[in-house]
Amino acid sequence: MSATLALALSGCSAASGENNDGTTTLNVVGYVGGSAEPANIPEINAAFEAANPDIKVKYKYVQNTAYDQYMNTRLASGSAPDVVMTDPNRIRQWGKEGYLADLSDTPLASTMLDSVTPFAQVEGKTLGVILQNVPIGLYANMDILSKAGIDEVPQDWPSFLESLDKLKAAGQPGLLLANQTGWTSEQLMFALSASLIPADWAPNYDDGDSKFNPTWKPILERIQELLTDGYVDGKTMNGVEPFSDGNSLFAQGKYAYTIMGAWQLQSFAKDADFDFTLNPVPGGDAGTEPASFTFVGLGLSVSSASKQQEAAQKYVEFFTEAEQYTGFMKAETSFTTLKGVDSLPLEHADSFVEAFNDGRTVPSPVEYMKAPDPETTTKNVGSQLFDDPTQSLTSLLDQMDAGIAKTP
Repeated sequence: MSATLALALSGCSAASGENNDGTTTLNVVGYVGGSAEPANIPEINAAFEAANPDIKVKYKYVQNTAYDQYMNTRLASGSAPDVVMTDPNRIRQWGKEGYLADLSDTPLASTMLDSVTPFAQVEGKTLGVILQNVPIGLYANMDILSKAGIDEVPQDWPSFLESLDKLKAAGQPGLLLANQTGWTSEQLMFALSASLIPADWAPNYDDGDSKFNPTWKPILERIQELLTDGYVDGKTMNGVEPFSDGNSLFAQGKYAYTIMGAWQLQSFAKDADFDFTLNPVPGGDAGTEPASFTFVGLGLSVSSASKQQEAAQKYVEFFTEAEQYTGFMKAETSFTTLKGVDSLPLEHADSFVEAFNDGRTVPSPVEYMKAPDPETTTKNVGSQLFDDPTQSLTSLLDQMDAGIAKTP
């Protein structure tokens, strides 16, 4: 190893191991836990040290945009931290390369819900614990709905379109789909898929048993209906940035509906001066109950190169204890991923919590897919449809089949 590389890695791994006072230093690196998104991690680390006075936690926050470069260098050199923050894609990538410890024979392997466990596994081996399960759905401005004589958020697709008609007739604003980069059209596709495609479609995609064409045609038809029947101006929406501009427009009361994640609940509660709710998307046929999806996000893994395997596993186990994990869930506005730990109530999101508890949510379809970057294709197709909703849906679906490789 060069002197330069050794210096670059020293901030992460040099202090790991036994200290002169008999304690052990455990290095943990994550892409949440900093000042912008504490995620209750400082409190969890302090509680862990109090419960384990022989172990000192050295936690380093690395911004998510720089995280892969930071970690890839250290993993490849054998100088990774003891505990690594991961997610389904990183578990697949780093697990195949042998960088993550196999936890299959530990109690951690049976900790997760059955619906979440596959996202922590590679070739049947459990290589981490998934901790984040974030709802994404339909925000509704209840004050605007009331002005149009709408008493509750629609439960199915025909009722949703009827509400948009009522809003228009009452001179009220309708649906915001801020789609710059294609992110919102992609989320709408995923949400509609919860109602419109078989539950085994996404899990079977990489085995070659599932195709976008024709299974996803009803999804694109729903979106096409919004675009061609005057509910949404797709060309205009392709120019609106969702996270800053879109959220600001909704918080200002400019639209009755928008698509966004639960991470925005606290900001809307602070910034909006109207009553609002977060709901599963009413994408099904008449008479059905609304369904939506969750983003299965971050988790914790143990580095296979760590010399502190016992202490590292103890840290991950401590994180999954109800008292610690509940604080993390609350901070991350997340549903549970763990057996025996109930999801918390989410203010302004009762209907989504009910849907989750009733089994009317599914993980994001692309998270099952092992292709390196399936979202580039889905976002691109969504943007194309917004730009020209009259084009062939079959052609767009063929693009998705060709662009997202099946990787058994």
